[in-house]
Amino acid sequence: VHESIYVTEKIFQKFLPKLHKHMEKEHVHLSMFATQWLMTLFTSTFPFDLVARVWDSYIVEGWKVVYRVVLSLLEHAQNDLIELNLEEILTYLRDEFPSKIDGASVMKASLKIPLRHKQIRKYTNEWRAARNGQNNYARSDSGE
Repeated sequence: VHESIYVTEKIFQKFLPKLHKHMEKEHVHLSMFATQWLMTLFTSTFPFDLVARVWDSYIVEGWKVVYRVVLSLLEHAQNDLIELNLEEILTYLRDEFPSKIDGASVMKASLKIPLRHKQIRKYTNEWRAARNGQNNYARSDSGE
């Protein structure tokens, strides 16, 4: 989950910089709401219409579709989220937003996001390198 949150955070910053900046200003970290989305591949939060479409695509595309759907969802909510503070953002994403989702339009919009496997690999490798660096530091620090 940590790796997927890291990758999602990086692509969020790249593809939706205005919303990302607002979320940072409000001290809303992606993990505060997207962990559940990623761990359950949207089944715990969103309507079956979207979930079925994501799972069908996930079988073919893997994580790329999941990342694109996260971006599509955030893009869909952007105009509302920009106007909200920390508490309101989290409440909106948990309570109001899921019922506003049309699976077909979210998936259609997600296909227009120019996310490439190369970008996903880059961020995945960054996370793994940082994690391995920490593990190596912890081992050398403990005298191993």
